[in-house]
Amino acid sequence: MCRGAEIDGEISLSYEMEVTFRGNHVEARSIGEKTYQTAERLWAEITRVCNEHTCYRVLGIAESNRQMSVMDAINHEELFKKIGVTPKYKIAWTESNRNEFDKLKNLETILLNRGFRGKVFTDVEEARAWLIKD
Repeated sequence: MCRGAEIDGEISLSYEMEVTFRGNHVEARSIGEKTYQTAERLWAEITRVCNEHTCYRVLGIAESNRQMSVMDAINHEELFKKIGVTPKYKIAWTESNRNEFDKLKNLETILLNRGFRGKVFTDVEEARAWLIKD
């Protein structure tokens, strides 16, 4: 588990992440405040683990106390290009904070419109089932 993330040149201790290969998918857990910088750090680790295990199914389990801004969410397409996340990835993402779920639905729409395979869920087991089918 990594703690803290650099935000505007300073380390924020209100963010934790862990990325683990689970046999048929990669599980990425993130807890705390979300920013473009925390997303960049998380996705860099996700792509490293995915490439190491040649597994491009990603289950994200998020517990956000403050989701990233709308502009940071829109910039995910550029972030994905920079880090090497391509449409070969299948992404199921969950968010336990209902207040932040709508922003993730907007991100889902943006990425689907650009050819990515992904879906946002509120239930982890439902997300996992969708992710590993076919």
